[in-house]
Amino acid sequence: MVGESARSAAAQPPLPVEGGAERGGPALTGVRLGMEMTLSRLRARRPLLAFGLGVALAVAAAVIEVAFGSSGAVDRALLATFRLATPLTIFSLAADAADRTALRDAAWPAARFGAASHHVALGIALATALASALVGALLAVVVVVFAHGPGAAPIVRDVLISGWIGALTGAAYAGWFSLGATFFRRGRGRFVPLAADLLLGGSTGVIGALLPRGNAANLLGGSSPLGLGQPASAGLLAASALALALAAAARCRE
Repeated sequence: MVGESARSAAAQPPLPVEGGAERGGPALTGVRLGMEMTLSRLRARRPLLAFGLGVALAVAAAVIEVAFGSSGAVDRALLATFRLATPLTIFSLAADAADRTALRDAAWPAARFGAASHHVALGIALATALASALVGALLAVVVVVFAHGPGAAPIVRDVLISGWIGALTGAAYAGWFSLGATFFRRGRGRFVPLAADLLLGGSTGVIGALLPRGNAANLLGGSSPLGLGQPASAGLLAASALALALAAAARCRE
């Protein structure tokens, strides 16, 4: 709650709202403060450990698929990583970005000094999406490096293609988890999109088209939700990342 977040932020130095306002206006200042606060949170030990675990899961998926046969190992390992390691890693990072609480409360350390809560929340959501895009891309690249075999496509091509798919998917997951963090006590609503994606994200119906995993699978050459083309799936991932971040911020308006 707000009081808990205020106490956890008591050791933080006051954030320079007034100085930032002179450089970019109150809205941009709030967004900037939210992004800076989020990046500071993501440099802590727990998010780094979560990322390390995600990398370990991605490597394990690659090694297992290579053991079953080098032909198609990259594609199989990528699908396995996007099914489990990527959403779980992004979920943990998004929770830490919001200080393991509701998004509105996560914005309080900056909002208490005068910045609008929804502007700070937007900064948190955007920084989470950017960090998640980087993490999603890195996990995909790790899979390609470890699963690549002599009969596979050129590794540079696989790295570039899987990297941008991982980035879009990571940002889309971050959008869902940021919006989920605006529901229920301490932002426990973030568990809802995680459970939905793990259980139903691979479907070829409407739910598969809305959630990140179905569109990621389409971009990787798997089944297509609602018969969507790959450009449409890429557009949905990018649009949902931004739209959900904006929706999450709107729910934090005073």
